[in-house]
Amino acid sequence: QSIDIRKSSKVLRDRIPRVFFGTGWVRHSILELFQEDIARHEIIFSSDVQEDALRMLEEGKIPKLNALLLHNGSIYKWNRPVYGITGGKPHLRIENRLIPSGPTVVDEMANTAFWLGLMKGMPDDFRGLESKMDFDDAKTNFIKAARMGLGAQFRWINHDKLIPSDELITKELIPIAREGLKKAKIDKTDISKYLGIIQERVETQRTGSQWVVDSFSRFKKDVTIDEALVATTAGIYYRQKEGKPVHTWSRGQLKEGGSWVNRYKRIRQIMSTDLFTVREDDLINLVTNIMDWRNFHHIPVENSKGELKGLISSDLLIHHYGSNFDKEISKLTVKDIMIKNPTTVRPDTLTVNALRMMRKNDLKYLLVTEERKLVGIVTEYDFVRICQGLFEELESSSDNT
Repeated sequence: QSIDIRKSSKVLRDRIPRVFFGTGWVRHSILELFQEDIARHEIIFSSDVQEDALRMLEEGKIPKLNALLLHNGSIYKWNRPVYGITGGKPHLRIENRLIPSGPTVVDEMANTAFWLGLMKGMPDDFRGLESKMDFDDAKTNFIKAARMGLGAQFRWINHDKLIPSDELITKELIPIAREGLKKAKIDKTDISKYLGIIQERVETQRTGSQWVVDSFSRFKKDVTIDEALVATTAGIYYRQKEGKPVHTWSRGQLKEGGSWVNRYKRIRQIMSTDLFTVREDDLINLVTNIMDWRNFHHIPVENSKGELKGLISSDLLIHHYGSNFDKEISKLTVKDIMIKNPTTVRPDTLTVNALRMMRKNDLKYLLVTEERKLVGIVTEYDFVRICQGLFEELESSSDNT
């Protein structure tokens, strides 16, 4: 649903994306939000609207306002006003995306209790917020929280300096939420249970997003990004089934990604996507240095559109320099010696088929393309790494038996 139809330009101009936090406080009426959206964002969807809303109101009927709903549905504010009809009665509501999705049910319950408690227990000092906090500070707080999680510091009312998130949550927000839940006559045991989860999450600095980032960052040092994603997702799944709050979760393990079938079945799961490439007009001397600096044995050649044009290999360079040691080669370019139309496969190619292709054609590499665009490369090294992982799994399983 993320839609951004802004045009790029060398001339700076403020353009609001269709997915955004907002531009300012509402001062008088919720109509301000609808009016701003209609004025700022052009219509990208349309339909044949039959109803005359004003005439229906004059007749005592309730219009559906389909045109407004359709346009409003193409804008994704963090807090979005919505008009609707329920049980024959029109209403306005605010749709927001404030409660994180778990990662377990008990975490979601804690998040919900925390939020509802804050709303119910909101002190009078927090009312009339538009006169006490600059909107840009609220927006900056939001961005910091999204990017840094519990590592963020915020500008807050009644504070002259930035306040760390852990201090804000434990010393101010949790007490407010506790009083709010008491006002709502929530059982004391439930209050302690769910707000206790929030408290311990802060103390351990372990949130769902932090667990994911830590696991993925650790995994990708040893395996491909795809393998790291599989293992991280599997780790979340197994721990979700246990139902324990995320701050108690153990570290993820690569082996949780399952057997090699889950991790290595298709080329997209093992290919390297962090690619260094060169252009056809690059000098061979430059390419030689790049390959030496990065210890590359193969480097793809692509054009400005990302389309694959050829390949330079270390074997090719050795042959070239050996055959032309007595000639002037400083002006030679990539296109003069590159392998044109190198063998390619698609990302969904079965790994076993790709391996057969490499053996049959005596290749040390395979370039991976999609719609003529280079998306990855697989080399002998990748298969050696896979073999190492398989033998380690076999060794581990034999030790356990």
